[in-house]
Amino acid sequence: MRQQLLYFLRFALSLPLLPVLYVQGRRARKRVPKLPEAPGSEGVTGNGTDPLRLLTLGESTVAGVGMPDHRVGFAGRIAAHLAERAGRSVAWRVVARSGYAARDVTQRLVPLIPGDPQDLIVIGLGGNDTFQLNSPRRWRRDMIALVGAIRERQPECPIVIANLPPVGEFPAFPPLMQGFLGALVRLHGDAIADLPARLPGVHYVARRIRLRDWIEQSDRPIVIDDLFCDGVHPSALTYDLWTREIVEHAWPRIGG
Repeated sequence: MRQQLLYFLRFALSLPLLPVLYVQGRRARKRVPKLPEAPGSEGVTGNGTDPLRLLTLGESTVAGVGMPDHRVGFAGRIAAHLAERAGRSVAWRVVARSGYAARDVTQRLVPLIPGDPQDLIVIGLGGNDTFQLNSPRRWRRDMIALVGAIRERQPECPIVIANLPPVGEFPAFPPLMQGFLGALVRLHGDAIADLPARLPGVHYVARRIRLRDWIEQSDRPIVIDDLFCDGVHPSALTYDLWTREIVEHAWPRIGG
């Protein structure tokens, strides 16, 4: 596995820098405020009596850390963009927890997925697996196990894996951390790129997030800090831009 080889090579080359990275990581963690998850776990967006059923699953971004309400976070904005395309309401549900990596989600959150059929499941993960320095092989294995566990509860539902967070551009991190973690998250992205070809009904938004693209697309002047609520987690603006891309990818798979 090429990504695994690059992972070990990068670690070997970075050994002299690991003490510096450790200190920078502790300082960054202290600087980032501890914001709560968005309250609630379900709602309905749009009008109609036959809603699409959306379930979002994952880590802190899915849990809406820093947002006053899920309506402006991951689940709510996916639901809004879906409702706009479908011309019908979307009943959304959040199953997420801040700090969880893929293995945690499989073990602790998948059992909370409802048994009633869903129309779309969107997975938002990758940040914590990167922060924990998990290898590409472990990440890939854990994601395959996660999909398998979901399939036991939702055999037919389309599953979309959202594009991984742009860890290498988080403004809360100094340049050395950005470079190190950014390289790792790119390896993680490459490690799961073939999952749609291997796992039926699974789709992956493989396009890498580049914050400058979003800045250029904005209809008003913004800077990178405007895309974050705390230097790590998305702002409401970012949730809207990010989820629009996810829905553009997902819609043809569920009824476009």
